[in-house]
Amino acid sequence: MIELLSDPGVWASFLTLTILEIVLGVDNVIFISIAAARLPEAERKRARVIGLTGALIMRVLLLMSIAWIIG
Repeated sequence: MIELLSDPGVWASFLTLTILEIVLGVDNVIFISIAAARLPEAERKRARVIGLTGALIMRVLLLMSIAWIIG
């Protein structure tokens, strides 16, 4: 496991995954904000929380499934 820390390929993969996660996270925030803006004021906060929580859970599940497929 320690030898993975000195592998440039692992660092490149980690950096790529980190950038993708940041971009997708920002994309989720923008999309959910636009979609929630169409709701009545009383329901907007709840919609944002549910949407972002769902996006986070889906992303974690997808990453776990990729790790399972690779393993």
